[in-house]
Amino acid sequence: MLEILLIKNRNYDTILSSKCTTKELKTSKRTEISTIKLPLLSFSIALIGVSLSMWGASWDITSHLLRTPETFFTPSHGVLYLGVGISLVSAILSLITLLTKRQMREKPFVFGLKLIIAGTILQVIAGPGDFYWHELFGIDGLLSPTHLTLALGIMIVSIGTVIGFGRIHSNLVEKNGFVKSVIPVSFGIFWFSVMWLIFFFVLPISEGDTHNFNPDPYVAIALGFVALPFAFSMVFWSASKSLNIFGAASASTLTFLVMNITSNIITSENLLIYLPWFAAPMISSIIADYILSKKVKSKLIQRHSEKISGIILGSMFFMFCFPMLSMTFLEFYLFNDVFPYDVLPTASSTVAEIWMMTAIPGAVSGMLGMMFASRKLCGISNDHTTKLEI
Repeated sequence: MLEILLIKNRNYDTILSSKCTTKELKTSKRTEISTIKLPLLSFSIALIGVSLSMWGASWDITSHLLRTPETFFTPSHGVLYLGVGISLVSAILSLITLLTKRQMREKPFVFGLKLIIAGTILQVIAGPGDFYWHELFGIDGLLSPTHLTLALGIMIVSIGTVIGFGRIHSNLVEKNGFVKSVIPVSFGIFWFSVMWLIFFFVLPISEGDTHNFNPDPYVAIALGFVALPFAFSMVFWSASKSLNIFGAASASTLTFLVMNITSNIITSENLLIYLPWFAAPMISSIIADYILSKKVKSKLIQRHSEKISGIILGSMFFMFCFPMLSMTFLEFYLFNDVFPYDVLPTASSTVAEIWMMTAIPGAVSGMLGMMFASRKLCGISNDHTTKLEI
């Protein structure tokens, strides 16, 4: 009888111990989620800010091309610098987090907070700098020192949000639905900022009243063929692997296309005829995402999934960059006194020919970009994971 009571007591103690352990685990989960609320808020605000900044900057360039009255105080500039102001709020929150939450300084997502602070500082410097540049030199082109500083600042903040959300997601004990859903969006905004940074050295719209920074047309085309699809494939691969689920990269593509269409097509009524064309890059990205996620049962396709996905995505780089990139190619079809953007509404057949011409070199560069990402970025990711485990 005594033995039975002892066994029961041991079982009861085991149950109590089990309940305590479960309770401790739940408390640990709650604590971990609660500790990231401030940085999570900072990353979320930064994402809103950088989205508005990029959208406003893209709209501003479209306004320039449409020759709307040019002053510093325009609606597009208002949206752009509203985004900068919101990013500034995020940078302040990030700084407060780093100064007051010492236990967070060792967290992997802290690097994202530092990037938000650095990128916002560049944007704040670029704002008044751009105003005085306009005052001194009048209307400027795309590639000016202040515009480049602003673009770099926006992209750095964008990188900070991608790193922040990604590392928070990978290190949470209990996965958070909001973080999981916002990661593809952050990659889409980052993708859009990467495209525009490359555009600075590709588009023939950098001639101002007093300075002409337009690139050589042949150099611009070569750079466009190499850099754009290569970079796009890298971002697409990263978006896919961030969650390792089918649909993540497609959602990033949708975010990118919405940013491009709303800022560059909807704001220019004459280009609405091209709106259906954007179905092609969206469908292609879904196919590339499906293959990259290894959903296809064929072992041959699975073995070469990165290459095939890169080829599909890279072949569409021209439409991802439309309408802006078309001006770089149209220069070779027009006389010097004709501005490429002005003929776009009536040059659909020529644009289609250019698109077909860019497909093969874009596919090659896209494949190389995907292969580079799968080897180099995957290695970095694995090293980071190993360090965390140690």
